[in-house]
Amino acid sequence: MILMGLMAVVATGLKAQDKVVLRSGEELNVKIVQSGETSIQYQFPGEELVNEKNKREIKYIVYASGRREECSQGIEVPEIKGKADWKKVVVTYVESDVVGLKRVGELKATSGWGGALGSSMGYKGALNKLKKKAAKMGAGVILVHDNPNKLASALGGGVQVIGTAYK
Repeated sequence: MILMGLMAVVATGLKAQDKVVLRSGEELNVKIVQSGETSIQYQFPGEELVNEKNKREIKYIVYASGRREECSQGIEVPEIKGKADWKKVVVTYVESDVVGLKRVGELKATSGWGGALGSSMGYKGALNKLKKKAAKMGAGVILVHDNPNKLASALGGGVQVIGTAYK
């Protein structure tokens, strides 16, 4: 009789859980109360508060039933193990591509190439420097949010690129 009562208490305490895996790699064991086209609403075990998360922040969801839903519409973040992986670093100019990723730090790189013929080489060189810095930090994505000064580069002043590293 005691054993049956204990099993009933344990069974009511074990509610089916859903697992939400964020793009940052963090896992949330929650109960999804509503899933829409662009977001989910969920509750943590033992809480009444309903939280909401944009599906762009979520890599995938494994529902209690076992069904898996792929969510992320952003870019794929490569695994960076060190500076040698700098060629794997992805460069983006679209802010929504980094939603849900972990910000690592600000980056700035300059290339001495400029002038009418050298500015595109300078820009590519500055991007490569940014990628190397990001890889050293373990970041796989750079959001470039500052265009180079075209006048300065056209006059031979070199190219400077500014961005933010994410993983």
